[in-house]
Amino acid sequence: MNFYILAVISSVLLWSNLSFASALLKAPQQSANFAECPLISGQVLAPCKIGYRTYGTLNDDKSNAVLVPTWFTGTSAEHAYLASPELLNPEKYFIIIVDALANGVSTSPSNSETQAGGQFPQINISDMVDSQHRLLTEILDIQSLHSIVGLSMGGMQAFEWSVRFPSFAKKTVAVIGSPRLAAFDIALWSTNNRLLALFRECECKEVLEVMAGIGMLAAVPSKLAEDISREDTISIITTRGQSNTMSVAESWDRQRQAEAMIEHNIARNFDNDWQKTAAQIKTEFLIIIADDDRVVTPQPARKFAALIGANVLELDEDCGHGDPWCAPEVFAQAVRSFINK
Repeated sequence: MNFYILAVISSVLLWSNLSFASALLKAPQQSANFAECPLISGQVLAPCKIGYRTYGTLNDDKSNAVLVPTWFTGTSAEHAYLASPELLNPEKYFIIIVDALANGVSTSPSNSETQAGGQFPQINISDMVDSQHRLLTEILDIQSLHSIVGLSMGGMQAFEWSVRFPSFAKKTVAVIGSPRLAAFDIALWSTNNRLLALFRECECKEVLEVMAGIGMLAAVPSKLAEDISREDTISIITTRGQSNTMSVAESWDRQRQAEAMIEHNIARNFDNDWQKTAAQIKTEFLIIIADDDRVVTPQPARKFAALIGANVLELDEDCGHGDPWCAPEVFAQAVRSFINK
């Protein structure tokens, strides 16, 4: 995610209670190791490791499992706050938070011993979903889910799950995600990828400063004006760029995940027909939209929600992509009520 959104998410710590800390201590990093993970491109990741953490206890009939895919560059550790009574109660549900491919924990350009850096194949959101399906069915012996809950790129994975494995989850929550990126989003991520390529050539902080500036443009203008004075804007961009510790290896992780989002399109196997795509949906949906989102354009999710008759929550907290974290009680209540009913 960009610098501005990461700052918003860090405020989650002000909301989280002690259940976050205790859950984190009880959820060590785990991994599932496969000889290879086939990709929809026809290439393979070999070997292939999928990282994950679990919270709570799987019940006898394995009907209480909840899957949480990670957002852009996010890790399962950073999603631990979701495993709290306020959201996904680990006393009721068995919560599996899975590190998406190329996030630096699961097999990624930055950690692969056989396909490092630019040798790492381009991946798709479908590849992330397929790896999660294998983890559930082959390693954890879970053949169905109570719910899938994904935020941002995790929400894109949630949308993909709904057409790739339509009957697997009873309920699906897609938060500030999209069934297919809009032109604005593609322009944003493509520009970031061009800057990442330039960074690898020069390994210079000036590129990171430009990326910091672009990240600030994801903010709602009126909100940014409240948070940052016009006199401090340039110095903040410089400071954020200079303090960025991203390595060349990590830049490839970011690029491969961004490429996956750019190519994401749940209608691609249905003649790009939204009516045909909507007909595939068997899960019950809650779609949460940030009204002035400048990271993931809300219109595609809004349009798809209307087609499938989804439950919809529209947030307008002047935080753009960060709206769920700026309205934590509303967000938590909506998710909790939906998956519990």
